[in-house]
Amino acid sequence: MNRRKLLALIGISPLAFISSKLPVTETTIVNILIKRWKKSKTYTLAVFEAMPQEAIEYSPNIEQMSFAQHFMHIGFTNNSFIGVLMDKQTYPDFEGLLKADFFIDRPDGVSLFHPDFMKTKGSKAKKGLVKKYLEDTFDYVISSLSKLDDDTLKRGAAKEKPWYLQGHTHLDLVLRAENHTSHHRAQAIGYLRLNGIRPPGYSKHNTL
Repeated sequence: MNRRKLLALIGISPLAFISSKLPVTETTIVNILIKRWKKSKTYTLAVFEAMPQEAIEYSPNIEQMSFAQHFMHIGFTNNSFIGVLMDKQTYPDFEGLLKADFFIDRPDGVSLFHPDFMKTKGSKAKKGLVKKYLEDTFDYVISSLSKLDDDTLKRGAAKEKPWYLQGHTHLDLVLRAENHTSHHRAQAIGYLRLNGIRPPGYSKHNTL
């Protein structure tokens, strides 16, 4: 008796038998998010690295944050949003949030919200510090996501948070952080163009 007849006899179609032998790849929302955040890290670092170290604090005018500040701000905000997601404690306001234990130490006291200059001396040192902070905060996000499951992403809407995050589910916090990263990265790309620098290609760094 050939295999086809045997499978028919025991009630299994040949296609069902073949599919049962295929490797199972679990595509979860969490796994997709991790993949996207790894791409975001690579692309964001490529944009950052494109600026020469002597222009790391370039700003188009006195009312805008510097190139370096945008990336410090990205790192801090990613650390903040994902920290709120992961922490069992709640933070009703921004002042309380700033005291949270989950924050990675910032390497420089430069303002994260208003035009300012880094306290660190030397262009090379400044660029190195910002890059390391950016890498560490991206790694914090990716590591945190690996501890979640899809069901957890649906929760969190009722958790107490600062006003600008109220009503956010855990998934909302992850998506909000990535959207915020894109917002500031795009401004940094504009800074590159103003310095006559061609920015890294988007598709090259984001194709799966």
